[in-house]
Amino acid sequence: MFARNPLILISALISLTLVSIQAHAGGRPDSSSRNWFGHISGGYAFASGDTSDAVDDDWTIGGGALYWPASWPIGISLDVNYLKMDLSRSSIDAINDAIASDPNNDGEVTGGDFDNLQFAVNGIWSLGPETSHGLYLTAGISYNNMTGRVFEDGLIYYPPICDPWLWWCYPGGVGPGQIVTGKRSENEFGWSVGAGYSFDTMSGQLFVEARYQQIQAFGEDVEYIPLVVGYRW
Repeated sequence: MFARNPLILISALISLTLVSIQAHAGGRPDSSSRNWFGHISGGYAFASGDTSDAVDDDWTIGGGALYWPASWPIGISLDVNYLKMDLSRSSIDAINDAIASDPNNDGEVTGGDFDNLQFAVNGIWSLGPETSHGLYLTAGISYNNMTGRVFEDGLIYYPPICDPWLWWCYPGGVGPGQIVTGKRSENEFGWSVGAGYSFDTMSGQLFVEARYQQIQAFGEDVEYIPLVVGYRW
């Protein structure tokens, strides 16, 4: 349900955040002497809207830096994120149906994927004086380098691999693999909105975060919700 209706998830998180204003709000690690913090994250991305018909849910990773002076209610996060999703079975069937209906084409595709290398600038808004643990809101814009590919199974050449330390080489040869038969790339801007919850640790901060992402690409709205667990230090 959340994959089809991403605003339900985001609205629920924001409502929970607003209810918790009088308790604690988070986002910034507990350090009054520093303005810059690093972070890494990883999790699962859920395709939403029409995008969920084209690709399957899959993993995502990211990292970056957070600029947040102790006197500011809002921090600025600079992120690099990578996402990869496989084409759904229905997408592969639709492509093969189109190939079969064209007398000038033959063969079939056996798989495909979509990936996105994203550079994002996000604001993180803490709604209370206790910024090191609790709920926070986030929103921002992104620049996205996206590539879609389709494959077919076939025989490919594997080059030899040599280990310079052990003076040993694994011989190359021909074997089964995937051949890229189609590829399309686009660079587009997008936006996101979401919420998260942070937890203090002895040496930094753990956080759980969900964002609704939308990008205008390939003539469609590309929509997905990364749900990640991360660490700030």
